[in-house]
Amino acid sequence: MPRPRAIQTAEAPLWLAVLLDYSFSDKSAQRAAQLDLVGIAHDAAAYPDDIPHWRLAELLLAWAGRYVSARDWQRLQAKIRQRRRQSEAAC
Repeated sequence: MPRPRAIQTAEAPLWLAVLLDYSFSDKSAQRAAQLDLVGIAHDAAAYPDDIPHWRLAELLLAWAGRYVSARDWQRLQAKIRQRRRQSEAAC
């Protein structure tokens, strides 16, 4: 049984960037998926005090549950791990 999807609260902004890249680089991506994610990104940037990282993580998980396949989710997790290692190495 696969592990449930999760986004660590502190990594919500990183996930947002990765999901935006994913959404707009996938040629078969649905326009509705892109617009939903852009809406989340807009609200998170425009109203950072109203959308804390824990809420952003919830919104992104809901979006991913609707638009990201299990196979793609594993690929995106690998990207997050890679970016996490890069940021740790930069410190």
